[in-house]
Order: sequence, then structure tokens, then C-alpha cells
Amino acid sequence: MCYITMIFDLKNSKNIENRYEVQKLLINVLKKCNATFNDIIASPFLITLGDEWEGLLQQDAPYDKIISFFRENLPENIDFYTGIGIGEISINDFELTVNQLDGPSFHLARKAIKYAKKNHCSLVILVS
Repeated sequence: MCYITMIFDLKNSKNIENRYEVQKLLINVLKKCNATFNDIIASPFLITLGDEWEGLLQQDAPYDKIISFFRENLPENIDFYTGIGIGEISINDFELTVNQLDGPSFHLARKAIKYAKKNHCSLVILVS
């Protein structure tokens, strides 16, 4: 079964003046997202690396609604990159957190977010 791995990263996060407050806000936005989209989330969103967050959606989930949710719930001056990988997963024990899961979907999402950051693209989607 295919899944949709989403990785987000704040743009220019080191230059955010009120970085601590933004990180606190991000944690609350992640909680709200996980509750709002519980029916399409396979593994909840959480902060994984610094100002990066990740989550896993069910196959054919409307990932554009997740992107819009973050755009609407984070301050206008906060922008982010989005890397999406669509494919199989090899570790699928959903009692684990998203950062403990693995497989092609995750590898594609990581490749997508790296490409997005390197090439200043807001959104990159890779499909296996």
C-alpha cells in the first residue's frame, strides 16, 4: 500500500527574531492538525529536526488540504518548504512515531525536501 510522507521545513528559520515563540506556535499547530485531520493521518505530524516537521498520510489523502492548513495557521511572515514522497513503506508499526518509520515514501520525501531547499521551490513531490 502506498502512503504520502510529508516533510516541511521553515524557510530562513535561523533569521526569525521570535524563533522560540514560533516553535511553540508550531507545536500547537501540529496538535491542531493531527486532531483536525485524524481520519487521513496514518502517523501524526511531529517536529523531527530543528524547524522541520513530518507526518504520514493515508493513500490518496488530500495533502493539499494539509499544506493549506499550515499556511492558514502559521503567521503570514512564516514560510516553509514542502517535500512529499508517495510510495510504499517498509516499517509500518503505527505504534511508532513517524520518525521511526521507514521505506521508499520516506526516502522520496527526504529527497524532495532537500531538492526544494537547494532550488528554492516551495513544493516538490516525488512518486515511486
